Amino acid sequence: MPASSPIPILFESEAAANSLVAGIPAAARAARHASSLKDRAEESASIHIGVRGGWVPSALCEREVERLTAGLQWKAVDAAASDNAEWIPGVDLQCETEGNCLEPSKHPGSSGADDIANLKIQARRIISSTGKPGDGVISRHINRPISQTISRSLLHWPGIRPWHATMAAAIIGLGMFAALVFGGSAGLIVGAILFQTASIVDGADGEIARATFRTSARGAMMDSVTDAATNLGFVGGVSFNLYMAGQQHAGIAGAIGFALLTFGSALLAIQSRRDGGPFTFDALKTRFREKPSPLKQWLTYITMRDFYAFAAFLAILAGGATYLLFAFATIASGWFVVLCWTLAQTNTASAPPD
Repeated sequence: MPASSPIPILFESEAAANSLVAGIPAAARAARHASSLKDRAEESASIHIGVRGGWVPSALCEREVERLTAGLQWKAVDAAASDNAEWIPGVDLQCETEGNCLEPSKHPGSSGADDIANLKIQARRIISSTGKPGDGVISRHINRPISQTISRSLLHWPGIRPWHATMAAAIIGLGMFAALVFGGSAGLIVGAILFQTASIVDGADGEIARATFRTSARGAMMDSVTDAATNLGFVGGVSFNLYMAGQQHAGIAGAIGFALLTFGSALLAIQSRRDGGPFTFDALKTRFREKPSPLKQWLTYITMRDFYAFAAFLAILAGGATYLLFAFATIASGWFVVLCWTLAQTNTASAPPD
């Protein structure tokens, strides 16, 4: 291809080019993928997105192309009137998720196939690829399939943003807390169900962010704060519920666990700032991954939200709320000791010599 030639992308119809694929018009996804092929993009001054007979990009398509190609010049053209001979099928340029674009030859699409049908297949693949390598056992097998179904539905709405899912999880968390504090014995069950529901919905914001290339430090911080607030609200709410029901010892045990979790979360937030990375509560898990062992892997799994939310949900449904709080206080005590020891070791090792 001559150095001055644009990158030519072909769609079979205007409808296909403007079709939403996991929240982003197909033409915009294709343009992003083309611009990420550095060897071609560096030789080309622009991108031509063509449809035989011409086409008009939607306003959303225009905005998304601009956002995803970092200002690279592009043009909507009539493929039939163009002299480009090396059209790349746009259906083959649908990046899966952020940082996970595949080469065109590895995708199943073809220029002669029904673009709309193939784009629907690509949309399903994109959502399916939004899981994280660090997902826990419950997340992989229960939460993630459900949250990805939610994300797939939400991404049919062009205006969807990751923070919408974050706010939905926060609202569910508020409903959970209200049920636990004001709902008596029935509220205990409702609160447990809502806690597990919030754990599931919590995955949707990250999935939407990765599918639409909208990950950000601010979004990660909002997600982390919402998670922490929901966790504390659950422990505090269950403790209050049982205490008011006459189970003072269980309520006090839960309050001790609540205090340890609150203080430990504050330490993790402070360490996150010291590390200079994004605001999260994952400092302990990060240190465990640096020097992995079967014990550390096990401890990481049982302290991940997907696991303890599901375990708490089952325990309360089985009538074991009292035992749950005693178990939580015990585990929280051990977690807090390990946390303090690990952070002390880390900060000692990183301190400048005298």
